[in-house]
Amino acid sequence: MNDPRRYDPRLGDEDLAAVLEQSDHGHPPHRPQKHVRIPDDPGHDPDAPSDDTGPEKSLPRPRKKPPEPWHKPLLSLLPFDLSWIPANFTRSKIKPVIRCAFVCFVSAILMVIPRVYNLMGQGSFLILISSFLDAPSDPFLAVLERELIFITFVVLAWAWCCLGIFFAGLARTHTDYNAPLTAIQAGDFVEAAPTVILAVFVFLGSAFFLYIKARLGPGPYLFASIFACICIDISMTTAVLFPYPYYLVGQVIALPLAFHCALSIIFSALIFPCTITAQYTHTLFNVFAPLNDFLALHRKVLTLDPASEEFKSTVKTITATLGKSEGGLGQAAANARLLKQDIVYGRFSPSKIGDFQPIVRRLVTRANGMDIFFTLIEPTREKFPVTPLPSRPATPASTRPQTPTSGMTPIPGSPPNGLCEDAEQTARRRRNLQRSALEHAHAQHKSFSRRLHLRLREHHEAHQHHQVHFSLLHLAHALSPLARVSTASSASASGETAVGVFESQRYMAIEATRLSHPDEMDVTAEFVRLLQESCDAVLEATQGAVRDVQAWFAEVRRGSFGGRAKVEKARAERLAKLEAANRGVKEALQRFKKDKRHRVLDPYRSAFDPKHVCALSGIHEPPPHRYLFHCYMYQYHLMRFSSILTEVLDAIIKLEKGYPRARLWWPGVPIRKMLEWSPWNPSEEMDRADDEDPDIIQGIYPEFNEDLGMTRRRDPDALPPSNAFQYVMHVVYEAVTALGRGNALFALKAGLLTVILCIPSFLRGSAAFAYSERFVWGSFMGQLTLARFRGDTTFGLVARIISTFMGGLVGTAMWYISTGSGNGNPYGLTAVIGVCAPFFFFGRLYWPVPPMTNIIFFVTAALVLGFSWQNTHTTLPFKFMGWQLAWRRFVLVVCGVTAAFLFSFLPPSTTLRKYQRKTMSTTVSELGAVYCSIVSFANTREHQEVARGEIVQSLVAIRLKLKRSLVLKTNIVYEFSLRGRWPSSRYQKILDLQLQIAYLLSHLMSVVEHLEPAWSRAFLRRTRFLDADFQGDVLAVISMISTALRTGNPLPQITPCPLLDRFMVHTHGLNVIRQEADDDYGLPRTMTIDTLENEQYLCFSVGVTTAFGIVLRLDKLMVATKELVGEQYHIHGIGVPELKSPSPIGRPSKDV
Repeated sequence: MNDPRRYDPRLGDEDLAAVLEQSDHGHPPHRPQKHVRIPDDPGHDPDAPSDDTGPEKSLPRPRKKPPEPWHKPLLSLLPFDLSWIPANFTRSKIKPVIRCAFVCFVSAILMVIPRVYNLMGQGSFLILISSFLDAPSDPFLAVLERELIFITFVVLAWAWCCLGIFFAGLARTHTDYNAPLTAIQAGDFVEAAPTVILAVFVFLGSAFFLYIKARLGPGPYLFASIFACICIDISMTTAVLFPYPYYLVGQVIALPLAFHCALSIIFSALIFPCTITAQYTHTLFNVFAPLNDFLALHRKVLTLDPASEEFKSTVKTITATLGKSEGGLGQAAANARLLKQDIVYGRFSPSKIGDFQPIVRRLVTRANGMDIFFTLIEPTREKFPVTPLPSRPATPASTRPQTPTSGMTPIPGSPPNGLCEDAEQTARRRRNLQRSALEHAHAQHKSFSRRLHLRLREHHEAHQHHQVHFSLLHLAHALSPLARVSTASSASASGETAVGVFESQRYMAIEATRLSHPDEMDVTAEFVRLLQESCDAVLEATQGAVRDVQAWFAEVRRGSFGGRAKVEKARAERLAKLEAANRGVKEALQRFKKDKRHRVLDPYRSAFDPKHVCALSGIHEPPPHRYLFHCYMYQYHLMRFSSILTEVLDAIIKLEKGYPRARLWWPGVPIRKMLEWSPWNPSEEMDRADDEDPDIIQGIYPEFNEDLGMTRRRDPDALPPSNAFQYVMHVVYEAVTALGRGNALFALKAGLLTVILCIPSFLRGSAAFAYSERFVWGSFMGQLTLARFRGDTTFGLVARIISTFMGGLVGTAMWYISTGSGNGNPYGLTAVIGVCAPFFFFGRLYWPVPPMTNIIFFVTAALVLGFSWQNTHTTLPFKFMGWQLAWRRFVLVVCGVTAAFLFSFLPPSTTLRKYQRKTMSTTVSELGAVYCSIVSFANTREHQEVARGEIVQSLVAIRLKLKRSLVLKTNIVYEFSLRGRWPSSRYQKILDLQLQIAYLLSHLMSVVEHLEPAWSRAFLRRTRFLDADFQGDVLAVISMISTALRTGNPLPQITPCPLLDRFMVHTHGLNVIRQEADDDYGLPRTMTIDTLENEQYLCFSVGVTTAFGIVLRLDKLMVATKELVGEQYHIHGIGVPELKSPSPIGRPSKDV
C-alpha cells in the first residue's frame, strides 16, 4: 500500500506527471498494467455470508410461449403484408370504424332522397366525399372542434367569393338576370374585366388558405383549408359564366358540407361516443405496455455474458422495445391539449388524468437512461468513428516503424502531460509485464493452462499496444505531404477527400491511453454480474408495479355504471393491489439504497479496507473508476425509474381514495380559448403530415425560446427603433420581409398555379368546354398537390395518379353493381355503400400506406359513385357516369398533378434535402440553448430563472421533431438528382446523434436536480462546465454545426474538437476534488469507502458520466457534419507529430 508506484484510486491519476518526471531523470516508471482478479463471491465483509446465492436465485422463470394465432400461417403465404388487419381488429378500434361507416351510409341515403339532394343542389355528392376525407373517427370533442373550424373556413371562403363576385359585377358591362341557362353554360357572357377581378380573388384566397395549411401544419385546420380552396375554385370558375352577380354559387358547396359537419357531430355523440380522456388513458396504456417487456429483458440481459452474441441481440431488442413506448408520448401530448376542454362523466376529472403526462414522460426518459449503460460497456460501447486511412504507397520502404535513437516521441494527440515512450522503455515495460504475469500466476497456484492463457494474453496486450502506437504514427505519416502525393490517385478515384482526420487522430490516442484496459471483458463481465445481484430485486418489484399501473389505465374509465356493491368491491380489490405494489417497490428500493447497491463497490474495497487487502492478496490494482461510474449510471436511473413509478402509484391511490363517486365534469377553460391553435402546439397528425415548417419545433413556444438562451437576435443593418415612426416602419419592414419566407413564398406560388390552371375556365373560347368537362377537378388537384418541397410534390404526383386509377376502378365496379346498365338505383346504391362502408373505413383508418394514397383512393371511389348518381338526376352538361366518368377524372387528375410537378421546379423551389438540413440546424441550435439553461440551472440553484418543466418540455419537443423528420425523409427518394445519390446514411447519423444528446441533456437535468449545492459546484468544477475557455469551445462547436447545416458551407479542418481532449485534461479518478484545488466546498479530498457509498457521490458520478457522453457526442456530431458538408482551411503540418528527433532544446512539439 505504501508503494508510490502503485495505482491508488483514492488519489486519481494526478501523479502521472510526477512518474514521467522521474523517468526523465533516469528512473523509469515501474507501473505495471492494471489487472483485476476479483474473487468469485466478494462480499462487503470477508466474514459475513452473502445474502444472495447467485444469479440463479433471481432469474425470472421462463414463461410458456402462447400458441400462435391461426391467421399468422395464412397471412405469411400472401405476397403482400396483411398483418395490419389482425393487429387492428380489436374492439376499441372497430368502434370508430362503425361510427364512420354509419355516417357514410346516412350521407348516401340523404344524397339519394329527391327532396334532400334538390335542397343541397348540384354539389350533393360532396356529402359522400367529405365522409371519407373528413372521417369522424376521433373523440367527440376533437370532432366538434374540427367540424366547427371546417364549416367556418368553408363559409369564409364563400364570403370571400361573394366579395369578388360583387366587384366583378361592378366591372361588368352587360348584366342580364334573365339569360338562358344554355347560353350561360356556353360561356357567351364571359368578359375580360370581371374575369381579371375574379382571378385576383382566386389568387389571394387560395394563397391565404394554403398559407394557413402550411403555417399551422397538421391539425384541425388541415381539411378545412383544403375544402376552402375547393370552394373558391368551384365558385369562381362557375361565377365567371354568369352575366350577373350569382352569390348563391357557393351554397352548392357549403350546404352539403354543413350537412356533413352536422352528421359527424351528432353521430360522434351518439354512436360509440369517445372522450378525449378515454383516448388519453388508452394512449398511456400503450406507453406502459412495452415497459413490462422492457424490464423483463433487463433482468435477462444482466444474467448473460457481455461477450456473447445473445447479449448484443438482447440489447438491440431492449432498444426497440423502449422505442415503442416512446412512440406513444407524442400522441399523448397531442391528446393532452384538449383534456381541459373535455366533458366527461366519471370519477376523475380530465385535468387530474392529464397530470400523469409529465410523470409518464419522465418515467420513459429514465428508462432510456438505463439503456445508456449498454453504450458505455464493451462490446456494445459506442466508439468514435475513425476516418479511414489513405492507402499506403505501393512499395513501402519498411514494414516496421522507424524508432528514434534518442529522445522520446509523444503519442499523437496526447495532452501536454501525456504518455511518452521510447523504444527502450517500451521493451523494458514489456519485460516487466511478462515477469509480473508469471509471478502472479505462480503465487495464485493456477493450473498450467491458466498460466499459459495468462502469458499469451499479456503478450497479446503488449503487441496490441504496439500496434496502436504504430497506427498513430502511420496516420501521421499518411498525412504528410509525401504520403499525400502517393495517395492522390486513390483520393481522386473515391471522389471525396477524408474528413475528420484531425479528430480521429486524437481520439485514437485517447482510446489507446485513457479508455483501454487489458482485462476489459473480464472486468466488464464481473461488474455486470455484481450489477445483476444488486438490481434484480428492484427490477422484479418494478416490473410487477408496471403491470398493475397498466391495468389501472385500462380500467380507469370503466365501472362508473353498474351495481354499486359490485363496483365498490372491484375498486377495493384494485386499490389493495395497487397499495401492495406500491409498498413492494418502496421496500425493494429502500433495501437497494441501503445495502444492495453497494455490491458494485466490492472490487474497490481492497484499496480502503486492510482486511480486504489480505483477503485479495495477489491483486495488483482495483479497476479504473469508469467501471464504477458505469454501474452507478444504471443504478441511478433504475432508482429514479422506481421512484417515479411510486409517484405514479401514489397519484393513482390518491385519486382512488379521493374520488369515490362519479359526476359530470365540465370544461375547465373558457369557450373563447377552445379554438385557439398555434403551429407550436402538438397535433394528432404530426407523424403523418406532408407539410411542416423546418424552423418551428412544435412544443417549444417562441417566448420560451427567447428565455432559454437569455439572448436576442440583432438586426445587423439597423439599430432598434428609437421613435414611433421608426417603430411603424420596422413593423412594415417585418411584414414585407415575411412574404419572402418559406410558407409565404409557397402560398404565393400555389396561388399563382391556381390562377394558371383556371385560365381555360376564364377564357371565352374555352370556358364552355372547361365547364362541361369539369376542368376544375384538375385545378384543385394541382393546387393541393403542390407542396413546399419538391419531393413531396413528386410523391403527390405518383400517389395521386396510382390511387386515382385504383379508386376509379373500385368506384366504377361499385356503380355498375348498384345499377347495372340503368341510370342509377337508389336502393342498389345505398345497399352497396352500406355493405362496403365498414370495410372501406377499416382501410381508411388503419391501412398502413401514406395518408395521401389512402385518402385519394377512397375519395375517388366515392366521387365516381356520387357524381355518377348526380349526373343521372341533374341538368348539368356533364352527363357521364361509371367508366366514362372514371377515366375523365383520371385524365384531369394527371393533368393537374403534372402541372404541379412541373411548376415545383420553378423558383422559388425548395427540396426536402434542404428541409432536413434546416430542421437539424434548428434542433442543434435549440439543444445548445437547453444545454446553457441546464448549466445555468445547476449554477444558480438558489434563484432559478427558468422553470424545470419548460426545459423538459423543450427536450421532448426536440425529440419529437427529430422523429417526425424520419417520416418526411421517406419522400426524398422522389427528388431525383442527376448529380448523385442523397447521402441518407450521413443524415441518419446526425439525427441519431442529436436524439442521443437530447436524451443525455434530460438525464443531466435530472442529476442536477438531485445534487446538493456543494456537490453541484464540485460537479461543475470537474466537468469544466464553469470554465469559460471550455464553454467557449463547446458553444462555438454547437454554433458552427448549426450554421454549417443551415448554409451547407464546409467547416474548418481544425476546430475546437475534440472537446473530450480538453474535458479530460485533468483525470480525477474516483476523487471528487483534485488535490491541487483551492476550494473543496466542504467535500472530502481523500476518498474513503463511506464517500463511495454516499448517494450524493452516486449522483455526482452519474453527472460526470453524462457530461462525458454529451461532450463525446458533440465531437461525433462535428465529424458527422464534416462528412456531410466537407472541410476547408487546410494548413500543411498542423496536428502532425514530428517523426524525427526533437529539437535540440528537448521540448516536444505542440499541436495546434
